[in-house]
Amino acid sequence: MSRAISSTARAALYAQEAGFALPVLLEITHGVAGVANPLRIANNETDLTFGGQTYLAFPFRFDPPDQREDGSIQNARLTICAVDQQIAAVLRSTQSPPSVRAVATFWSDEGGMVFEQVAAWDMTLRNVSGNAEQITADLIYEERLDNEAPADEFRPTTFPGVF
Repeated sequence: MSRAISSTARAALYAQEAGFALPVLLEITHGVAGVANPLRIANNETDLTFGGQTYLAFPFRFDPPDQREDGSIQNARLTICAVDQQIAAVLRSTQSPPSVRAVATFWSDEGGMVFEQVAAWDMTLRNVSGNAEQITADLIYEERLDNEAPADEFRPTTFPGVF
């Protein structure tokens, strides 16, 4: 999967010393009434504004989906701090599985502000578990691939217009 990043970001990534951060932004769309929808959080120490939206600083760990040599993409994993319990309550009480958009970004303020998207994934949050300290969940990358369809053969008797 190729990614297009600016020459400024590329130079900073290849430099021996550079001041930059690689925050991940999460947009969690859920079905819980009375709570901001979607939730926007960033694994950063301060709130970030990206694409006109404010992402609140919140501790979490995002393990992106692995891409294998055969082109298949594996599922991602999300671990969110549950000490606050506000996001944990939303994830546990929603009736339908939340959708998650994760955006890996490059941020630097050396030689001018640069804040750009490096990669993005759209996933479905499933298999939520946890305790008082953290909530973990699987982020299913291609949920539709898990849906099985019955096999059938195209025969002149069942599909006469095909032949």
